[in-house]
Amino acid sequence: MAERARVLSGLAAEVAFAVLPLLVVLIVLAHADHPRKFFMSAEWSFGAAILSGQSLVKFVSGLARGGKAARGPVALVLAVVIVFGLVPSLLVLYMTLETIETQIDPSRWLQTFQVVLFCGAAVMYLLLGTIGELWTREN
Repeated sequence: MAERARVLSGLAAEVAFAVLPLLVVLIVLAHADHPRKFFMSAEWSFGAAILSGQSLVKFVSGLARGGKAARGPVALVLAVVIVFGLVPSLLVLYMTLETIETQIDPSRWLQTFQVVLFCGAAVMYLLLGTIGELWTREN
């Protein structure tokens, strides 16, 4: 198995644990006969924020050890992760929790955006985590 495939499979195992709370929420809601509320759960945004932050950690850790990347592309990646991943995930988490506290169901767009952010963060984690791990292993 190639080095990249080994790294990717290890990172995929880590993402599986990020999906675990969502699976628990789905099972509980299905048991309570409320499976439609699955996409209303704040765990989507919470997971997206964690995966976005972990993407930054993996990427920067690999960069710090490998040190082969140019500053411009690295700055761009960091800015994109923060601006389009971490901050929106935290804002959507806040809005979702606020609607739950006021006993209002989150809007359809908020539910959709949570899931999109989570899926994007998972892909970002796999991509940036692979790059970071491969940089780390080159030294």
